Amino acid sequence: MVQSVERTLSILELLGKHPDGLSMTVLAKEINLAKSTTHRLLNTLLVKGYVQQDHQTGYYALGTQCLVLASHLLNNMDIRTVAKEALHNLSRTTAEVVHLCIHDRNEVVYIDKVESKQTLRMYSQIGRRAYMHCTGVGKVLLADFEPDELDQYIKEQGLPKFTGTTIIDSDRLQAELTMIKEKGYAIDEQEHENGIRCIAAPVFDHEGKVVAAISIAGPVERVTKKRVNGVLAKEILEQSNNISSKLGYI
Repeated sequence: MVQSVERTLSILELLGKHPDGLSMTVLAKEINLAKSTTHRLLNTLLVKGYVQQDHQTGYYALGTQCLVLASHLLNNMDIRTVAKEALHNLSRTTAEVVHLCIHDRNEVVYIDKVESKQTLRMYSQIGRRAYMHCTGVGKVLLADFEPDELDQYIKEQGLPKFTGTTIIDSDRLQAELTMIKEKGYAIDEQEHENGIRCIAAPVFDHEGKVVAAISIAGPVERVTKKRVNGVLAKEILEQSNNISSKLGYI
């Protein structure tokens, strides 16, 4: 390893553990460096913005450039790669089809899936688009909309009816979205396709924004109301939290 790089990284890692900052003396002692060497490395980090110094205490702390780098990393993460392990975990524990979806131009887009090994299962394919108001993943994404965004969505897309349980009233949809935010997950009660029940949960990024949704879907005979509100809710919330954590959501 390059010694100067290793020493610089040691300083950053140590400061990361001490948000209130450390003095140069403590830093030098902790990483076993001479004060002159520590001072030289800190000066370089100061100039580049990776370290900042409190002028009253003289303490050093991480600088905003570290946040910029972290932001670039998080923004460049492929949600499909990040979510893959969680999707497979859900598929293995539930034996149902699992989806990963995003919002695009007022529609839900299915960007990844893990197929069920069951003979009777929900048909879907990657790249498929669907309305948001009648799908579990769509309602999870809509629940994060601001009121004016939701009004605009309804104005542009309408609330077309697909089955006897599709929500076609804006007030009822708003009430449903409020409940989804409170519970943390959404249920598609055969609202898009007769005979198919679905549960979905949101995926948050490092800014707390809902950037995707994951779902478990299957025939109502297997995906019962009791199972959805019990074990499946627990499973999907656990895995959606895992994905969100990997995206930097705390």
